[in-house]
Amino acid sequence: MPFFLTGSLSQVSEFRKQRIRQRFSRAAGTYDAHAEVQKDLALRLLRELPEGSGEEGAKRILEIGCGTGNFTALLADRYQEARIIALDFAEGMARLAEKRLGGKSNVSVLCEDGEKFLAACPDAFDLICANSTLQWFDDLAAALRQIGRLLTDTGCFVGVLFGPRTFTELTQGLSQVFGQEVRLPPHGFPVKETLESMLGEIFPHFSVQEESRVRNYDSLLELLDHIRKTGTGGGQLPGALTRGRLRQLDAWFQATYGGYPATYQAFVVRGEK
Repeated sequence: MPFFLTGSLSQVSEFRKQRIRQRFSRAAGTYDAHAEVQKDLALRLLRELPEGSGEEGAKRILEIGCGTGNFTALLADRYQEARIIALDFAEGMARLAEKRLGGKSNVSVLCEDGEKFLAACPDAFDLICANSTLQWFDDLAAALRQIGRLLTDTGCFVGVLFGPRTFTELTQGLSQVFGQEVRLPPHGFPVKETLESMLGEIFPHFSVQEESRVRNYDSLLELLDHIRKTGTGGGQLPGALTRGRLRQLDAWFQATYGGYPATYQAFVVRGEK
């Protein structure tokens, strides 16, 4: 039977966030070795950054969801004269980011909830970035409005968000094995049209570009292990994923795809005032 939460919406939201926070914190030590797609998208996002460096570049930068600091390090190298605030709400991730970025005096790492920080922050930024983060937010539209509020008159927002077709093969296979629809976390991620509508209400100039990737794994266990070690799992299944069901799922992948592919649907977004 599916697992349902009871209580107020705020309690449900906090419970959900706590589970996400715990997953990413536990995965901090294995994240970098397994987050190849996220690293690839970070390099793609780098191409969306505004031109200019040194005295001509952004002076105040906010990064939402810095993870272990991979993209933050790229930002710090690109904008060496800027003050960079990097947030992550998973303690394990923030600790590793702080360790990685300890030699960069222009970077401050904060362990804070991005949505709450955006709503309360009184400062202005020339550049706000978010790599593979915002799709987890409770109220994406409100967060984007806050991002627009915090940007200077010539400010820029760039980000990558995963889309709902992420892990579509695994979702299909699990639904077959359990004999009913299974919804993994990406089911609730925004589609392109939704992002375009949200950004269009805030930014006079914006773009949404799809950047999908398909990665093939050597085995079902390798695919599932990848999800666990990057903290991106956590869907509520209608029953236990027993050894028997794992064998059924393995057979389904082999019969359907002849292997173990995983789609990562991503949207590269940019907004300018």
